[in-house]
Amino acid sequence: MMVDSHEEYSRQYPQLLTGIPHYYGDIVRQIFIVASAIILLAAPFYGENLSLELPFEVIGVLVLVTLAALANPHSRNYLLADAVVSGVGLVIFEIWALYGHDSGTWIQFALRELIAILFLVAFYFSMKTVRAFTLHQIGHRDTVAEFDEEQVKDEPRMRMPSPKKKEEDFKPWSMQNHNPGKDKGSPTGSAAAAEDTRRSSGGSDDDHSNTMTLGIGGR
Repeated sequence: MMVDSHEEYSRQYPQLLTGIPHYYGDIVRQIFIVASAIILLAAPFYGENLSLELPFEVIGVLVLVTLAALANPHSRNYLLADAVVSGVGLVIFEIWALYGHDSGTWIQFALRELIAILFLVAFYFSMKTVRAFTLHQIGHRDTVAEFDEEQVKDEPRMRMPSPKKKEEDFKPWSMQNHNPGKDKGSPTGSAAAAEDTRRSSGGSDDDHSNTMTLGIGGR
């Protein structure tokens, strides 16, 4: 299936199976109805003692149809009950098929295995729906963006140096460690500042004396 590069990708769900993303209760419902019909119609062919087995089969069919009717995308408990019932049905019919394959006919084995496989598929889709309920995915389509956000969230963030720090790295060591305010507050700093002022003043007086001398000599 081709997807336009300008459109946001989303997983497509076949409308024949379910119209709600991550919800497979409709599939479980259909499997339960089919399994119930096979259990009732094929009972004379796969059963060994119909008078003893038929009441349990009818009760099992009523439970399956009830759960199929109550399954909905608003309740997780019904889907969890579907998973439990389908798991129990899988165990019963699979053990029955394997234990009786020597004494029974191939038709009995095939029908029991068919019902066990139907319960296996129902158990799978029930658990998928329960997982979607747990992760709060019912009704939400998967997109590529959500996986990118999780990846960015999991990656550690690198601390970038500030521009001021970069500029200070290129300055000489003497300029980086020079603090005029601190120097003025200390006695050594005050003496150094006074010495610089005296030298500047002395240099200005010497320049003024030299200028007057040159002027007199020129006359």
